[in-house]
Amino acid sequence: MNRIVPITIRLNADRQLEVTWSDGLVCRYGMPLLRRSCPCATCVEEKKSKGPFYIPLFAGDMLTLDKVMQQGHYAIQLFWKDGHHTGIFDYTYLRSLCPEADTAGGIQE
Repeated sequence: MNRIVPITIRLNADRQLEVTWSDGLVCRYGMPLLRRSCPCATCVEEKKSKGPFYIPLFAGDMLTLDKVMQQGHYAIQLFWKDGHHTGIFDYTYLRSLCPEADTAGGIQE
C-alpha cells in the first residue's frame, strides 16, 4: 500500500498553505483553518474546556505563519508569528483538513 505524503509545501500568493500530495491532489489551507485546527495539547484542551460552540478569535500575528518545518517523515510543524509552535500536524490529520478533499472523492490511504 502506498502512503500518501506531501510532495511540495509552500505559501501561495493568496497566503494559503498549499500542499501537493503524492496522489496529485492539491490542498489550499487558509490560516484560520490551520490555527483553529491546531492539534497541540494546549489548543485541544482549550477547545474542550470551552464547549462545542467555542469559536476562537485570532488577531494580529496569530494568523501569520513564520515557518513550516518537516518533522520526520510523518508530519509538519507550524511556527506562527505570535510564538505559538507546539502543533504538529501529522500527514493523515493534515490531509483530513483539506478543503479540496471533498470534491476529489475524499481521503485515500
